[in-house]
Amino acid sequence: METIHCIIVDDEPLAIKVIESHLKEFRDFDVIASCRNAPEAFEVLRNHSVDLIFLDIEMPKLDGISFLISLKNPPLVLITAAHRKFAPEGFELDVVDYLLKPISLDRFMQAIAKVQRSLQLEVASFKGPADPNTHIFVKSERENVKIDLMDIHYVESLKNHVKIVTPKKNYITMISISEMQAKLPNDTFIRVHRSYLVNTRKIQNYTNTYLVINGTSFPLGNVYKNSVLKKLDKNRI
Repeated sequence: METIHCIIVDDEPLAIKVIESHLKEFRDFDVIASCRNAPEAFEVLRNHSVDLIFLDIEMPKLDGISFLISLKNPPLVLITAAHRKFAPEGFELDVVDYLLKPISLDRFMQAIAKVQRSLQLEVASFKGPADPNTHIFVKSERENVKIDLMDIHYVESLKNHVKIVTPKKNYITMISISEMQAKLPNDTFIRVHRSYLVNTRKIQNYTNTYLVINGTSFPLGNVYKNSVLKKLDKNRI
């Protein structure tokens, strides 16, 4: 597995040290920053590609739940909290797990295993069989709408929904991006980020960190970058 880049967001130095110590048991995880509050974390996310956030709830300036809600395309999140009372809100926001402090190594390892399974599921599209179909039917606004696959520019994750973007109209349907990915031909549609699935035939240009479709820039997530670039570079001269 590729290196998983993490940040820790917690106002308690001891809590940060515990997480950093536990992570030393896992060679694929790299802590790129430890932040004492949400504004510091915003700055890190703006300048770095992050795969996982260890997120405290009760913090000064902005609490963890409000911070998570404010993120348009959040990475995977493990909540670390002193109380159970925030768990319902956390799981409504699709966090991977909810850890109670003090966090034992055994419980921490269970949470990390969930993170690893989530990331493995997200990259599975590069191994799946190609789909010969030329169209799909999508339930949107109480109708089953036919969409030609080559009309799809990209698919964006919206928690437990996705937005399918075409030149004429965008469609919102209740399905996860991983499930959507399994229904599309993997020789044409590739996962470039945990929040984005793109049509390779619509790509206008790309670099080692992003690609562009119809003027919109899409980041290449660390987990997907090598596979995406390998596929795209086959047609580069």
